[in-house]
Amino acid sequence: MTRILVRAGKHPATVLSHEQSLATSRLGVFGSNSGNMLFYSAVFRALSVPDAELVANSYVHERPVHLGRYIDRTNEEFDRFVLPMANSYRDTFLPHLERLAKVIEKLTIPVTVVGIGAQLPYGTDFDTLPDEYKRIVTRFTRAVLDRSASIGVRGEYTARMLKYLGFGDEHVRVIGCPSMFGNGPLGPLVRKVDRLSYDSPLAISYTPKVKGVDRLVEANTNRYPNSVIVPQQHHRLALMLWGENPAKVGNKRMPIHTDHPLYENDRMRFFVDTSTWVEFMAEQHFAFGTRIHGNVAAVLAGTPAVVLAHDSRTVELAEYHGIPYRLYADLPPDVDAQQLYQEADFDTFAPRQAPTFETYLRFLEHNDLEHVFQPGKENPAYDKALAAAKFPGPVHTLMASDTVGRRQIMSRLRWLRQGHDGDLARPAYDFEPPFREPRGYKSLEERVTQLEKELKVQQNFLASWRGRVSRVLRMNGTSTGAGR
Repeated sequence: MTRILVRAGKHPATVLSHEQSLATSRLGVFGSNSGNMLFYSAVFRALSVPDAELVANSYVHERPVHLGRYIDRTNEEFDRFVLPMANSYRDTFLPHLERLAKVIEKLTIPVTVVGIGAQLPYGTDFDTLPDEYKRIVTRFTRAVLDRSASIGVRGEYTARMLKYLGFGDEHVRVIGCPSMFGNGPLGPLVRKVDRLSYDSPLAISYTPKVKGVDRLVEANTNRYPNSVIVPQQHHRLALMLWGENPAKVGNKRMPIHTDHPLYENDRMRFFVDTSTWVEFMAEQHFAFGTRIHGNVAAVLAGTPAVVLAHDSRTVELAEYHGIPYRLYADLPPDVDAQQLYQEADFDTFAPRQAPTFETYLRFLEHNDLEHVFQPGKENPAYDKALAAAKFPGPVHTLMASDTVGRRQIMSRLRWLRQGHDGDLARPAYDFEPPFREPRGYKSLEERVTQLEKELKVQQNFLASWRGRVSRVLRMNGTSTGAGR
């Protein structure tokens, strides 16, 4: 049986409570952004052929702890390492990317990167890229290509950037985001209503750092009282679960604190599993906003969506997959959802699905990855296990007043003890992420290093005392000689 290690927080069929989903890691089981679940879940399904075992790596290869041990285990226990990725060519991720590069350089098994992309301000000239950015991106890409036939990137923009850095078309394949291909080519996007109404259910995604997005959210949640916002960052999950506010709220109009009307009126929903997210989006008339995967979740459900693009990654993905988008900078910050819905051309979506899906499959096959879309490789058992899993529904805020919300609060009270440290130590609710070393485990090398540090401290301490004693003895000897 082929064993494949996948860059992911957990196996998609593993059921965790809302509380566990946050407590298992300081960034959440999904790795800081719940959008990650969409693309790693899709890769899991595509590669889960009957004679393969897929294991989530719990993101350990980009963290500094136990790296030597993880590298050894990866080489010894697995036949291949597959990394579903997103906007990982970005400045804030560079330390993690370089750590991954160091890991991959020491691997002796094939490595495949699926769907990596650049995140740069829209229209960035490659000549202006910082040297450190170019160095780390080049190092990572070269390490991957030394162990694979090609690297899969999100769009043409990223491909052009890699070509600028010296990686030609023979090594770089534009495949889009794997989240779009988990169940085969998607169908058309069809308007559910001719026109949005006052009580239309809408889902709004938002990126707090994007200028003007507070006005977008405020205006449209006021216009459409059945609309909700769908946060994706782990900070927002902590806010909704436990009422944890940011240390500083710079803009009180942004729905990132417990005093915000959307929090108080329980008009926020967070998802810790792909299935429940897509099911919820199927109930909406329309989705829009600045988060690419917030809109991908909608189109996976067949719900019309419009991306409000604000950087290179959102533009290239929307263009590649045919998802309608608008440049947010060209619109009024408080643009009406009805205007976006009315002006969108949803007919461009369907024609893109079959060819992009075929391109994706060719990429997998080019890298010797078997997939469930090949004849005889179907795996209905995987889908059956996923369908049988009892995932928790969307997370409500602490101000929820309906039965579902109140039951969630009861669940949190049962869980609550001593905050995050208590969560980690509580065996009754323990979840040991796959492939991660047990908590408290130290490799022999790390223990020896620690003992050497402690020994050096003791040696310095003894040396200090020897010096003091020597000075005292010399002083006493001088005093005795003078007395004679």
